[in-house]
Amino acid sequence: MLSGAITAERRIPFEGRGLTRTQLQTLFVVAHDRRPVTPNRLATSLGVTPGAVTQLVDGLRNENLVQTVANPDDARSRFIQLTSVAVEEVTRFEASTVERLLPLFDVLTDPELTAAATALTQLVENS
Repeated sequence: MLSGAITAERRIPFEGRGLTRTQLQTLFVVAHDRRPVTPNRLATSLGVTPGAVTQLVDGLRNENLVQTVANPDDARSRFIQLTSVAVEEVTRFEASTVERLLPLFDVLTDPELTAAATALTQLVENS
């Protein structure tokens, strides 16, 4: 039911830009990974080759959605970050999705919501 509710509204982030599904996945991985995202880390997360990551990042850089910065601990390595434009769009999209889905959780008690949040946190930390 929750999956259906999430996808019911056919709005997607970055509409009008013609981004691929993998480019959208890239943006959300970069937005939500708790550690700095390197090209190799992104390739592993998406299940693609490092060459594919180069193409993904180049396309997203051309759209002004990501930038790369030097790793302060290893000058040979780069981190992929969202631009301020991308951060704003991800934040706006996620806030509107949460607002739309919030009424679905009204049937849960506070302890049930806490248990669900705890379970989801464990899933994220163990993935």
